[in-house]
Amino acid sequence: MQVGITGASGFLGSAIIEEGKRRGWKVIAFSRRPDRQVPGADEVRSLADSGSVDLGGIDALVHLAGEPIAALWTRDRKRRIHESRVDLTRDLVEAMEGINRVHRPSVFVSASAIGYYGNRGDDLLEEDSDPGFGFLPMVCRDWETASAGATRLGVRLVNPRIGLVLGRSGFLGRLRPLFRLGLGGKIGSGRQWMSWIHVRDLARIFAECVENPSIHGAVNTVAPRPATNREFTTVYARVLGRVAWFPVPAFVLKRLPGGMGRIFLDSQRVEPTVMKAFGFEWRYPDLESALRAVENGEPAEV
Repeated sequence: MQVGITGASGFLGSAIIEEGKRRGWKVIAFSRRPDRQVPGADEVRSLADSGSVDLGGIDALVHLAGEPIAALWTRDRKRRIHESRVDLTRDLVEAMEGINRVHRPSVFVSASAIGYYGNRGDDLLEEDSDPGFGFLPMVCRDWETASAGATRLGVRLVNPRIGLVLGRSGFLGRLRPLFRLGLGGKIGSGRQWMSWIHVRDLARIFAECVENPSIHGAVNTVAPRPATNREFTTVYARVLGRVAWFPVPAFVLKRLPGGMGRIFLDSQRVEPTVMKAFGFEWRYPDLESALRAVENGEPAEV
């Protein structure tokens, strides 16, 4: 199987490449810098001109690329967050349309995020739950809508709604130094739900979405046991042998530009209904085992 991946050099893309290689995939990475080697990829193709992407010979396309959201939300940054996801997704669908139907990718796995649901308190959120309100729900709705054109082309579409990803890089990479200094603590009330997943389990779910022809539509890609922010910070501090004594007041985050504080304060208690129905087995189903695996550098195979 030849699998194309946009955003292949990123934190998640790298994990998906590793999982794909274990499954015997030939990986074709798409990059805005095709002159740079992407570790694990068999080939690198250009994404510099999204209007002329070469999808020839690809059996499946995994689309991860997008402007990072973990930066100050200036007006320009918010525009780039939206456009980098929506416009590129539309361009990829148009590229598929330009290929003869029998040679198109059979599946388009186009990422989304649990930001789709917005701030929902203690509500249990399944894949058919309504979208929320605000900037991130709007981005996710538009992102998924842009990918929907693949279905009219006869391409199976999967939209993994990604939760908080736990690994050596990403979110924990930024949080770890503070907690090791003993400066960690709950955010706001600490009652908001955090729906998380270990990066290796996430990569395995993406691979299942590629390989299982029965999976389609929205898929909540989270672990089956979400945690409140208070629980998350307490457990992470314990794993690091520290205490979490320094809370961050909500009013501080609410003053961040562009409403960026919503990333930290929104509550999303997400249920992975689809993957449970397909019998997926999480290797790291509970928070403490996932965090210890990350911090101890445990191998992906267990």
